[in-house]
Amino acid sequence: MPTAMSIPVAWGDMDAFGHVNNVVYFRWFETGRMSLFSEIGVTLRDIDEGCGPILAQTSCSFRKPVTFPDTVTVHTSISRIGTKSFGMLYRIQSEALDDTVAEGEGALVWYDYAKGETASIPADLRARLQAHIANT
Repeated sequence: MPTAMSIPVAWGDMDAFGHVNNVVYFRWFETGRMSLFSEIGVTLRDIDEGCGPILAQTSCSFRKPVTFPDTVTVHTSISRIGTKSFGMLYRIQSEALDDTVAEGEGALVWYDYAKGETASIPADLRARLQAHIANT
């Protein structure tokens, strides 16, 4: 089940070409990712205990340009869960265009910051991630 978060488009999000700058889409992905983490209980406490997620890869397919004023909704879900990593899917929906304007993916690794190496995803986190697996 994906999480959904609405974000108003700011005037300053646009670039000289009159549409939202490409980098903003990655910020929207980040906002969706952090919303999902908050929902499943991945917090700074995990990092304080030494482990947490680290973004290894991300990509975006731009479908339609977004302009101000608008509100976008970022839909975030989990695509796969491995031993030490998991995948995320993002879909950005424009309210003004009533359509999907971008889709993306991300690969995240569970990382032991104290040791500087990857770590196995804890069983309780695996179960919480599983609740957000995308229905494809």
